[in-house]
Amino acid sequence: MQSGATLIEDNAHGFLSKDSDGNLLGTRTGLGITSIRKTVRLINGAALHVSGNENLSLVGNQLNFQQSRLPKGFVLRKLSAQIQRSTRVPALSFFQLAIRIARLVTTGSRLPRSTQESETELPSPVAPHSSVLKLIQSLEPSAEILRRQQLFNKVLGRVKDLDIEPIFHQLEAGTSPYGFAFISGRSSVQRVQKKLRGLSVEVIHWPDLPDAVSVADDHFYRNVWVVNFL
Repeated sequence: MQSGATLIEDNAHGFLSKDSDGNLLGTRTGLGITSIRKTVRLINGAALHVSGNENLSLVGNQLNFQQSRLPKGFVLRKLSAQIQRSTRVPALSFFQLAIRIARLVTTGSRLPRSTQESETELPSPVAPHSSVLKLIQSLEPSAEILRRQQLFNKVLGRVKDLDIEPIFHQLEAGTSPYGFAFISGRSSVQRVQKKLRGLSVEVIHWPDLPDAVSVADDHFYRNVWVVNFL
């Protein structure tokens, strides 16, 4: 029985990953959305995949790329990340610490707070920046996938004896990992950070739940962390 519903695949964190049949995530239904900026350091960027007999009237035209300058904060963050990755000098860590201290002083929170409007309103401007196109044209998928897979195994090897619970102990074939996710209390997270020094990675609290979702303090969602491979 057909319902007339349109199935949309939301590939938020699986850019470059494939399923067991070798199909790219985000391309397995008539309409698929893939976020790129969550996997690669970009100011914005996503892709909409359309196939089959879907009603194309549902889909807008390709947006023109923005030609504006990148925000200074993003440029500094990207530059510090490149310095940290190539020299092992913790430039990104220092930059993030300074930003979080400033945010704590001005807003009372070290991390950005989600707003109710972010759940319903599109960011502005909506068009992708021209840097997205440059990245896609220069990206070597096989090299990026290999880097992430090797990083996953390195992280696992360093933290496997700590008092944490990895959510995945191994990678399925075709996986390009967004990061290394685990469940842990804050005391063990500090030990994880020490073990990973020199890998130029960041350990962040995840997920960021919207205000409408009420979760008790002892719920495991409050203790989910990810080693970000960005």
